[in-house]
Amino acid sequence: MFSTIDWILIGTYIAFAFGAGVLLSSKAGESLSSYFVADRKLPWWWLGTSMVATTFAADTPLVITGVVANDGVSGNWLWWSWALGYMAMTVFFASIWRRVEVLTDIEIVEIRYSGTGAAILRASKAFFLSILINSIILGWVFKAMSKITRPFLDWKILLGTDSFSALESIWPGFLVFDDLNNTLTVLVLFSVVVFYSSMGGIQGVILTDLFQFALGIGGAVVFAVYAVGYVGGLDGLYSKLEAIYPGKAEGILSVWPSFGEGQGQLPLTIFLIFIGVQWWIQYYSDGSGYLAQRLHTAKTPADAELGSLWFNIANFILRTWPWVLTALVCLVVFPLDKADLLVSEGKSVQLDREMAYPVLMKVILPSGILGLVFVSLMAAFMSTADTHINWGASYLVNDLYLRFFKPSANNKQMVLASRIAVLLMAGISVLVATQMGSIQSAWKFFLAMASGLGLPQILRWIWWRTNAWTELAGMSTALVLSLLLYPAFPEVRSEYLLFWTALGSVFSSILVTYLTPPSPDSTLQSFVKRTKPFGFWGKWGGVDARREFYFRCGVWALASVSLYSGLFGTGAFLMEDVVSSVIYLSVSVFTGWLAFRFWKGRLENGLAGKE
Repeated sequence: MFSTIDWILIGTYIAFAFGAGVLLSSKAGESLSSYFVADRKLPWWWLGTSMVATTFAADTPLVITGVVANDGVSGNWLWWSWALGYMAMTVFFASIWRRVEVLTDIEIVEIRYSGTGAAILRASKAFFLSILINSIILGWVFKAMSKITRPFLDWKILLGTDSFSALESIWPGFLVFDDLNNTLTVLVLFSVVVFYSSMGGIQGVILTDLFQFALGIGGAVVFAVYAVGYVGGLDGLYSKLEAIYPGKAEGILSVWPSFGEGQGQLPLTIFLIFIGVQWWIQYYSDGSGYLAQRLHTAKTPADAELGSLWFNIANFILRTWPWVLTALVCLVVFPLDKADLLVSEGKSVQLDREMAYPVLMKVILPSGILGLVFVSLMAAFMSTADTHINWGASYLVNDLYLRFFKPSANNKQMVLASRIAVLLMAGISVLVATQMGSIQSAWKFFLAMASGLGLPQILRWIWWRTNAWTELAGMSTALVLSLLLYPAFPEVRSEYLLFWTALGSVFSSILVTYLTPPSPDSTLQSFVKRTKPFGFWGKWGGVDARREFYFRCGVWALASVSLYSGLFGTGAFLMEDVVSSVIYLSVSVFTGWLAFRFWKGRLENGLAGKE
């Protein structure tokens, strides 16, 4: 249980979240644009920080703890590989999303395509992303929060044994996260999220995100400092790892896989899937989804690009290492072969390595600090939950309700529908969460199910021949294959199933593209005029569009090298490898400078056209 100071910190944060919703409720209620895109007036640092806060979810430190336990530090290539896609969003798509000025990213479907296929695609994606994809994301976030709260809150004490037993006797069995104690905690926190999300709209979400990011990163760093100190500092951590895992510690600590099947090793084929496939099959491969929703709020296309760049830096270089260091401490405090060898609380970790993170909090953190770190995880949970609720509701309202059911709705009706949609998203997500097991397993199944969206969404911006049926074929093929392959081959590593699912969806989408007609010339001409895309646009784009595409490929490659070098240089410094750290950081600065110079020269020479 928490001390008085811990409860004060928790109560203060909840009061702040409520206050943000109330403060911005009148502004959010002015129009659908205010509610979902904040009237397109936000500066780059605000929207970029909000993007980081959203991906800074409560589930992430738990997943990273499990990944490091299974595959060592190099196992984080599971999500480090996403940096290639996020950087592509920055270089290729961020400014276009702001220029197109749509309310949701799905709305672009009927601008890029036309006819029955475009209408079917818009409705299908609205349902698929808001109900299926969004609910799974929220489900694993709820699951993570239930694990985090498990060691700390006991509702039998808070409510009294008799009251708790009476409540337990009438509580529906299908609405339980592991047990009623965890369920009550998560539902209380979620109620706060639903309140300020529905009242304040996207401005309320983004305002709280700024505070939540500061809390989240601060809490992660503080916990990492206490954790490393608990095992004798960095020297103590690395020496204890060597003592507990003789001959394996170097492999556990390496950021580069040693390509094997043992502890701290990652099969070469899995690594190749991470860096060669996984980043471009994501459902947000072109910045779609909640990322595009943030880009829509930017004051200018330049703010969209800068915000996206800041998101990349903070997401990978700042976030990674506090969690990784804490995960390494968990390997020392809760040894893999006998997690309760050193502390009795490790018994719950033996069956679920993701539990090591919250259990370590309980074991080592003093009063006040425990409350601070717990609040930081509450903030991470809320920042992800509020975004996905608002994002999913925007699809239900803009791309289903207004598009197909009531196009003539006035502002008051639209905002009311938005708030009802928020409540609907919340209810569906809670039901999904109660059926979920491992967070990491849910992550990996989710990647496969959504993999059919990745390539078609990239192609629609760079290839004139792409049509609505391209996206429909990819989306439906991946959904069917994931539902067939994962239950049929439970013993096969999920990454291999992801590869075959992605391959099948790519083949299907390309085949269907050539078997169906392209969008009409008038639609393509209007789209090119509005968005100024680059790539292979034939008579609508010409040589300039191709030249711009090749130029951006070069900038993307340099920027990606800079980002990864910064990530590994920071890690090498913390691993006390000064030489490697200097080399990595020097490469990061040099390639970053080159990318900046090329980008600046492009703008000065007007090669990209008017931004």
